[in-house]
Amino acid sequence: PPLRSVTARLSTDSEVVAFETLGIGRGRLLRPFLLFGLAGWVVTSALAMVAAPRANFLWVQKMTRSVLARANVRIAPLEFNQSIPRTVLFIQNVDRDGSWDNVFAYLSGDSEGPRLIMARKGRLHLYPELKRATLELSDGAVHTGALDRPGTCGLTTFGRLEEEVDVAGLFPALISTKRVREKDIGELFRDVKPLRAGLSGSERGGGRSPAPTGGASAANLRTYRAHRIEIHKKFALPFVCFLFVLAGFPLGLMTGRGGRTSGFSISLAVILLYYVLLTGGEKLAMDGALSPWLGMWGPDLVLAVAGVWLLFGSGRRAPAGFRPAPEGRLPALPAAVPVSGAAVPGRARPFLRFPSTLDRYVSGRYLSVLGLVFAALTAASVIVTFFERLDEVHAHGKPLGPLFAYTWFKVPEFAASVLPAAALMAALLSLGLMAKANEVTAAKACGISLYRLVVPVLLLGAAVSGAAFLVQERLSPSANVKAERIWAGIVDLPPRSYSYLNRHWLLGGRKDRIYHYDYFDPRTSTFGRLQVFDFDPRRFVLTRRVFAEKAVLEEGGFRVLRGWSRSFSGREMPAVSFEADWSLPVADGRGYFLRESKEPAQMTYGELKAYAGEVRAMGFETTRLRVDLDGRAAFPFVSLIMTVLAVPFAFTMGRKGALAGAGLSIVIAMAFWGTLSVFRSLGYTGVLPPFLSAWGADLVFGLAGTILFLRLRT
Repeated sequence: PPLRSVTARLSTDSEVVAFETLGIGRGRLLRPFLLFGLAGWVVTSALAMVAAPRANFLWVQKMTRSVLARANVRIAPLEFNQSIPRTVLFIQNVDRDGSWDNVFAYLSGDSEGPRLIMARKGRLHLYPELKRATLELSDGAVHTGALDRPGTCGLTTFGRLEEEVDVAGLFPALISTKRVREKDIGELFRDVKPLRAGLSGSERGGGRSPAPTGGASAANLRTYRAHRIEIHKKFALPFVCFLFVLAGFPLGLMTGRGGRTSGFSISLAVILLYYVLLTGGEKLAMDGALSPWLGMWGPDLVLAVAGVWLLFGSGRRAPAGFRPAPEGRLPALPAAVPVSGAAVPGRARPFLRFPSTLDRYVSGRYLSVLGLVFAALTAASVIVTFFERLDEVHAHGKPLGPLFAYTWFKVPEFAASVLPAAALMAALLSLGLMAKANEVTAAKACGISLYRLVVPVLLLGAAVSGAAFLVQERLSPSANVKAERIWAGIVDLPPRSYSYLNRHWLLGGRKDRIYHYDYFDPRTSTFGRLQVFDFDPRRFVLTRRVFAEKAVLEEGGFRVLRGWSRSFSGREMPAVSFEADWSLPVADGRGYFLRESKEPAQMTYGELKAYAGEVRAMGFETTRLRVDLDGRAAFPFVSLIMTVLAVPFAFTMGRKGALAGAGLSIVIAMAFWGTLSVFRSLGYTGVLPPFLSAWGADLVFGLAGTILFLRLRT
């Protein structure tokens, strides 16, 4: 892409015409670019063959030791967490020191029956190096016994209890052997030899091959293909630096009059096309439809052929913008254009109307840059996500279709996150390029102030904020649920379902009852193996426990066909009550059990507000929920604030060029995200009130942008 921009700049400024007029051909102009491509080839080869694989392996080791082992057992308040095998945890609050308040633990791994533990305080201790974890609980009671033998149930109170939980499967094994993409070129050549020796001649050749025979297994054949593909990729991928030069040089000369926008767009399209071909070739080679050589070098061949064709095709064209006049004639000068607007006395100033011609021009510049930057940032997010997940897809032997679907459903999340940066960069580049081209000076010379000039930019920034809010509220929540479900299928994990058909744990509407059932038929409102736990929310002790082999939800409550109940009033074990066909009053109607549940991160603003109100009505701590709620309202305004902040920087730094504007955009964006993270963390810990923690970064940068904007010399 830098090469494409350079050649486009040469063509736009008619410097190519000047060179050719002096007898300097395009072949001579191509030499420094070829040297640049050669240097990129050498550097990228060193990175791809040695540095990147070793760094990848070290990164995997570091992540395995520190982050991954702890990420799978994060317990959030007011959610039923089932990540630990045969264990369900429900907590009402997390203190600042990380301890839990009011813990409900249901352990089903005991052969004597499930155990229910309710405690006032608790904490989970993890020991990743030992693959162990313990629950430390205090001031509670343990209820034991089999559900089908309620007479054997017991009750034990405790002041302090340590309970071992089975988390061995949650801790990923420390990978001591390197995967294919973590091997350098020497290791790949070394390991591919024994793999090749175990295959027959037809299997070694690549392309479509029969099923492995003899001692070779399908896994060995797939591993052999993966090694050969990776070897060819480590040579083919760096070589594309040279091919991008070959294709970018003629493209820059042919489309230079379109400016930087067209150059960047074409560069982005070429890069995306190449990586799509590379991904498709890798998948076909892994499936045996293509040889590893053709799968990895095929995109390079396509790019090489296109580059050679464009190079020779552009050489046969006349220089862009160069049209010699017939002999003996000089081109006529354009006729004088009468000056209109403020320079003509008695005529109304057209720029006072909205939208005027100038407004449409500024809006067009802003929208073109905004669309380009937004597409580039979104595409970069898509590409990074796709290739980060590609290894997992290959490891689980899944097709690329689900990965494409997963990436597609992540696009709304990417769009919402990149819109503020796109608005910032669009304002900086569009106004900065106008300042560099002296168009801002011309506007001021006509009596148009900078404040009036940037009105369309500010209005469009507000429109981008509205679009960000719509994406955040309408598209992202449902798309994230679908993406998570697809990814769970790719990595062979049970999907986290939010449907009432698969939701087996449910907190009652009054927050003083927990329901658990093994089966639910929505057509007949019939529950199988239903348990009801009534508790006192203030003391967090169990007051009644009900078990029903079968229960039907009717108007006003459950009709228990077969079951028992036990009421608790103290620390003694009460007698069990057996009844047939009796009623259990329920304040929650049938619709409460049929509605789908969501996590706070997947709720809209209205849903999160209602949820926070319900939690607050229970008397629980809602600091994190209120911070997240205010953050939902504050984040969409970031696009407008970034636009206001970009305006003064665009006029003061515009003459330094587009590259300076892009670099400044990155610096401002990083500063904003850092400030936002600090304010959000202070809000979560209670140091700042929720409103200030959510709006603090907006207020700081918005005030700074407004002050700088008002100090402009207009």
